[in-house]
Amino acid sequence: MNIGIITYREYEVKNIGLNWNFNLSELLHIMLNNKDFVRFEIFDRNNKLLLSTYYPHVKQKIVYIKVAKIEKEKEITGITSDAFRKPLTIYRIKVRWKVNGRRFRTKKEAREYVYWENRRVTMKIESFVDRR
Repeated sequence: MNIGIITYREYEVKNIGLNWNFNLSELLHIMLNNKDFVRFEIFDRNNKLLLSTYYPHVKQKIVYIKVAKIEKEKEITGITSDAFRKPLTIYRIKVRWKVNGRRFRTKKEAREYVYWENRRVTMKIESFVDRR
């Protein structure tokens, strides 16, 4: 059975057995929303690293994963001022959505891309989970 290790910022290490009751959606929720999360690694029985979210481990011929998250990017394209109107200034804003360096015009496209990227990540993690 493989062992998953979640590392947090305050040196808290949590060992997870990757067996039949392993909850993958909870792991993704921790990776995306926990501010103290640093990295997730999977080791085999011989303590050999198999998968990691930490980029410097890529040199060891392991599987590297990166969980996709949507970021909102605003750009002010112009400002209109009028003394006789409330509010006095109106900002024209161009909104883009960034996911792992890719830019999308609509949030719907970005969400669809995030869904498929995170699905690929879960498939890679699932290949190391023993469901017997």
